[in-house]
Amino acid sequence: MIAVTSVQRVAVHFAPVGSWLLVALVAIALMAVLLAVPPDRSRVSGGRLLALMLLRLGGFLALVLCMLRPTFVSTRQARQQGTVVVLADASKSMTVADGPNGKTRWDELTAALKAARPAADALVESGDFDIATYVFDRELKPVAAADGNLFPLSAWQAGKTSDQTAIGAAIAEAARAGASRQLAGVIVLSDGGQHAYPPRDEPPQTAARAIGDAGVSLWSVTFGQQRGAGQGRDAAIVNLSVGDTVYLKNQLEVAGRVRLEGLADRDAVVKLMAENDAGTMEEVARTTVKGATEIEEPIRLTWTPQSLGERKVSLVVERQEGEVVVTNNELSTFVEVVDGGLRVLYLEGSLRVEQRFVRRVLAASPDMQVDFRWIDSGRRDAWPIDLSRQLSGDYNVFLIGDLDSAALRRDDLQKILRKVQAGAGIGLLGGFHAFEAGGWGSSALAPALPFEPDRLARQAFDQPVRESLHFKGPLQMLPDARFGGVSILRQGKSEQASRAVWQSLPPLEGANDLGRLVPAAKPLAVTADGRPLLVGREYGDGRVVAFAADSTWRWAMQGAVEEHRRFWRQMVLWLAKQDDADQDSLWIRLAQRRISAGVPLVFDAGLTKPDGTAVTDVAVEAVAVSPTGQPRPVRIARRGDTFTGTVADLTDPGDWKLVVTTSRPGDPTPRERAARFTVVRQDLELANPRANPLLMRQLAEATGGGVRLPEELPGIFDEIAKKPAAFETTEEWSFAAWDKWPMFLLLAVFMCTEWFLRKRFGLV
Repeated sequence: MIAVTSVQRVAVHFAPVGSWLLVALVAIALMAVLLAVPPDRSRVSGGRLLALMLLRLGGFLALVLCMLRPTFVSTRQARQQGTVVVLADASKSMTVADGPNGKTRWDELTAALKAARPAADALVESGDFDIATYVFDRELKPVAAADGNLFPLSAWQAGKTSDQTAIGAAIAEAARAGASRQLAGVIVLSDGGQHAYPPRDEPPQTAARAIGDAGVSLWSVTFGQQRGAGQGRDAAIVNLSVGDTVYLKNQLEVAGRVRLEGLADRDAVVKLMAENDAGTMEEVARTTVKGATEIEEPIRLTWTPQSLGERKVSLVVERQEGEVVVTNNELSTFVEVVDGGLRVLYLEGSLRVEQRFVRRVLAASPDMQVDFRWIDSGRRDAWPIDLSRQLSGDYNVFLIGDLDSAALRRDDLQKILRKVQAGAGIGLLGGFHAFEAGGWGSSALAPALPFEPDRLARQAFDQPVRESLHFKGPLQMLPDARFGGVSILRQGKSEQASRAVWQSLPPLEGANDLGRLVPAAKPLAVTADGRPLLVGREYGDGRVVAFAADSTWRWAMQGAVEEHRRFWRQMVLWLAKQDDADQDSLWIRLAQRRISAGVPLVFDAGLTKPDGTAVTDVAVEAVAVSPTGQPRPVRIARRGDTFTGTVADLTDPGDWKLVVTTSRPGDPTPRERAARFTVVRQDLELANPRANPLLMRQLAEATGGGVRLPEELPGIFDEIAKKPAAFETTEEWSFAAWDKWPMFLLLAVFMCTEWFLRKRFGLV
């Protein structure tokens, strides 16, 4: 609205065609024509002659005026009303009752505005200012004056957008709304808690600097205390850490941190909840934490799952007396309980290169759990090692590397023998103290071994390596013509294709001489001249393998990584009697099991053959199911042998489910697998409801405004009223008559009228 307007000056500007000299020459030429070629005086009277001369002169003057190109310029100055923007925070954190006598922050805010009404009314009545009032939380909403009340704010009411505070977005939007008006100042009334998810999380400092650069001052008034709700009674789980998978009947450790504020005088119970087969949550462990102000206490609880499948786990701290905020008392995630039947105990006596590669391959298999134990031959004074604790576990496969039999107790070896007889598998690997060099033919495992004992073949630790116990390389490893079709050696779709792969692999550096084989043993792989390298046999319900080499790492180092991985994986599967599995495995790998609302979730998926290789001729589809059961298709793209996708727009809090479906040509039965994850949307307003006067100060200092107490709010309006009028604008009005139709009409009137009269007077 314009308060005062005054015209300052009016001026005429000329822009002659060519130059002033050209216009002057044209004017002189026209004047000469006017005087030298007048109408015939003998045929008209003096009056008519004068009229004709004046009309011709008018036409010539109009032409000269067009050449001068005059422009009329008028300058006027307008003094506008200044608009004062008042932003009142109406988010949920303003309901915290930490004011005097238990008043809420909102009550204090409305009381401060009520006390400031006389000063605000006087400012508006001066005629130089108006006031625009807004309330804001996640969104900005205008508040219209009612019955002469500039601030008609009633009791606080919860709304759909009161769960967030977007101070930065509110300042920016209020400035844009007043773009057509002259801002005289911005007053922000808030607790300073910026709590907003994207895209409403614009930094308040950035918005304040923008209006400060435009010469607008901002005043901030802070409500609330810097302590938590109700002076700080709050119990919260602030972190939850747990593995993605756990093996059945294995102990799962759940770590987290709990924060207890204002509870230093009492203990808090933290419970670990786990989902059972019925889908309900039950308590599986608990601990007690002593309250301490401003300190996050670490906690660790354990749970042993008794059934397979995906399970939800939660850390919960019990609600405390007087606690206002309870939305942060729990954190949840999901873990996959997998069949821990394929468990491997790997005993190694020498930290060779080979063992590092073998462990890496097996650890990369999601269906295998490898427990490694190094038994140092340099500490033989501690032999035999007690393995009773490890052997109490339910292992399916035992791998024994370059280890002397004297390193283990006879009782433990007998226990391993009984497990093999009952269905477990054992693999003995090559090395300087492997097989008979390590005295294994005379140990308690002798009945299960595929070679005959030779007491004279023992390798002493303090003597040079006996070359007669080893084959020197290079040695080419090939499937045996009679027994080489076993799954351990499968490297292609046919035996011929597998043999071609084996012939292409790099040779081994050497191998142990296994000596004479027992009648039940079968050489599965041999050297080019027929000496056994890989020997297998059945013992009871279990399987036994003796592998004489210890340099398969050369395969991986020379480009045959997949062949190396497949060989060791298939050996363990054969020992565990899982080599006959013919079902492909569909898997899903989520980047996170617990994410914040609005954050996209990335996942990978794929179909894997029993030998661990990927199925490539497969189509994959994915659907995300919201907590309310609404399905949502997810775009998924191929990346090499796997598929990747992103679930976006995760705004609904709760437990989501990702369902992946695969289909293959010729396979009428599609495969389906689901994985759950939880979207956490904490109560941003009450999870940490402390006031933030530092932020409010930063907003004021970014604009040259000021920080005021609630009782000083009327002084802000008085300060604005005393400022000199700085809301004047200068407007310039111009009119170029020479190129408009009135000028050409005037020229035509002169010329046409002069021609008409000449014809009327009989001069043409």
